[in-house]
Amino acid sequence: MAQLLLIKITDTEQKEVDDVIGFFEDSHKFSEDEKFIFTIQQVKGYTREVIVEFARNKQPERKRIYKSKIANVWTLEKPKREIAWKYIDGKWYMLIEEPKYMFTIKNMTEQEKVTIADEKATTLEKLNALAHLECKIDMNSKNLVEIPELNK
Repeated sequence: MAQLLLIKITDTEQKEVDDVIGFFEDSHKFSEDEKFIFTIQQVKGYTREVIVEFARNKQPERKRIYKSKIANVWTLEKPKREIAWKYIDGKWYMLIEEPKYMFTIKNMTEQEKVTIADEKATTLEKLNALAHLECKIDMNSKNLVEIPELNK
């Protein structure tokens, strides 16, 4: 069984309730302080490795991109370097603001949280609920600046 360590209370703009701080095996014992500060979401029927791989597959492709200030001219200045990411629509966007925590289950309903913790729930029910384990890159409007040169 896997466990997700989640934000319970927010005190900054960089984190939200249900942001995933980490993925753990069921053998991991959380301290009383961790249990008080964070929410621990059980995911029965899946190992930590399976959930981590599931989350990795939700991360968009990224590429380092460069823009020269002056084309075909030698300069001592380094070209501007940015990170681009590919959205599910197949288009490339600028990664302006990296989320502090990459994943969230904030759009998962309480019933779906119960489902992934239920040993009797079917694999299909759990996969439907786990579809709401989301990568947060596209949740920030600053990261939705399209790069026309890469989308030709």
